[in-house]
Amino acid sequence: MFGTVKEISAELFREYGAEEPLAVLIWDSEAVRYFAQEYNPTAADELAVLESIGCMDIEMYQRDGINKTHIDALIFDIQQARAATQSVTVNKQELERLLHFAANQLDSSNADEMTAEDREAMHTIDALLNQL
Repeated sequence: MFGTVKEISAELFREYGAEEPLAVLIWDSEAVRYFAQEYNPTAADELAVLESIGCMDIEMYQRDGINKTHIDALIFDIQQARAATQSVTVNKQELERLLHFAANQLDSSNADEMTAEDREAMHTIDALLNQL
């Protein structure tokens, strides 16, 4: 399970009732931070790890558990995904030149032949140009 203490408590009560004996093992942000300290996890990284743990298939969890190796693999995957979507800095003049070039390329296409993706790109370019 993943959520706040209040959400998890309510779900446990709904699922098992008040008299069911349970063993509860807890992973929190502090534990994730401790086991992943070599990766310098951000708060968002820690939350993503906790969510991944909470969404883990119960049979897999019961069979394999969660350990440092698992935390390392999760944090590595999360940071790799973030690195793949990192932004770059471009000066205003270069960005404006690039956007005008892209707009001209799209304008040169026959409007009837533009795909939905092309139209969406054109709207994005227009919006960005209006911000410059």
